[in-house]
Amino acid sequence: MKVTNIKQETVMSSKSKFPVLMAGFAGMAFFGLAFVVMGAVLPSLISKFGLDTSQASTVAGLLPIGILLGSVIFGPVIDRYGYKRLMIAATVVTVAGMELLAFCSSVYMARISIFVIGFGGGILNGISNALVSDASTDKNRSANLSILGVFYTIGAITIPLLFATLSKTISYTPIVAGAGVVMTLSVFYYAFVSFPDGKFKQGIPFKKVLSMAKEPALLLLSFTIFFQSGIEGIASNWTSSYLELEKGFDKESALYALSLIVMGIGAGRIVLGFLLRKISKNIILTISILIAALGTLIMYLFTSQAAVSAGTFMIGLGLASTFPIVLSEVGEKYKEMSGTAFSFALVIALTGNTLINLLVGALDFKQFPILLIICSLLVPVIYLINYQYFRSKN
Repeated sequence: MKVTNIKQETVMSSKSKFPVLMAGFAGMAFFGLAFVVMGAVLPSLISKFGLDTSQASTVAGLLPIGILLGSVIFGPVIDRYGYKRLMIAATVVTVAGMELLAFCSSVYMARISIFVIGFGGGILNGISNALVSDASTDKNRSANLSILGVFYTIGAITIPLLFATLSKTISYTPIVAGAGVVMTLSVFYYAFVSFPDGKFKQGIPFKKVLSMAKEPALLLLSFTIFFQSGIEGIASNWTSSYLELEKGFDKESALYALSLIVMGIGAGRIVLGFLLRKISKNIILTISILIAALGTLIMYLFTSQAAVSAGTFMIGLGLASTFPIVLSEVGEKYKEMSGTAFSFALVIALTGNTLINLLVGALDFKQFPILLIICSLLVPVIYLINYQYFRSKN
């Protein structure tokens, strides 16, 4: 009789977690959409407002700044108050930014809209990662975070594919506005989900937060995704513009190449859960990043659409593993303050995104792929330093 009760409790627990996981997956899909919209819209904004490379980089740089600020606030808020209200609020804010971008009539309005999209998206990104981590066990956390990455891909690939398919017949306005309307529907789902409550009813223990922030493990993991986030940011924001301006691609071909990066990330994350059961995280991450660097080199050296498309797919495939691997370790090591730990790691990650995006505008635009390769190679170096640190500690 006791065995039966235990089984029923386990099944009920799994059933109660499923809507929560789906809420996290939906939030990540919409973050993917918001994150990539800048790269898809940027060529149109450059043409519409006559922006040079430096001006365009300041517009694009507002997206990671907004994401950075959203990442600062989400962790302590969910650890204190729980998930539901912030999940709904973040979605509404992101939708508002999408609609403003769709109908912007000046560079000033475009800048505000990009920042607002980034701010709401930053909260969605962090809250979705923390939510899926909290709803997972140690055995399935990496796999669930990999699935979360697949939903990011679903959202991120939607915009460039829609642009590539429809941009000859309609402007970006109805595409972006329609995406915002679809995002609104998720609010009704979130309203009926039983999200986890806050962990600290009496307030955040700030001494623990400060102590955690000084730990070498969290710092090394965070700086691993500092460069990873920078890579993903400049690849999403600048690849289509680079292919149009430097390789002579038409807009549709450049957007398809951008979508192949996202498809590569999705393909990599689909198989990642299986690979993690067979191969060590160190080997997977190192090989993945080398694939991304090789893909970037192909994109840089070749001009044919077939070769460049293969290169961009390889970039995405190589970028697939880092975030699920690193964030699963953060979730396992800091369960008591998972929201705040994720917030800390993602703030550092998005700082890298912001700085490396701005660096593109400061350098010769032709050297954008070289910067991509350098940052790629730094990712496994820092992660392996973290691995050696733990070996020495244990």
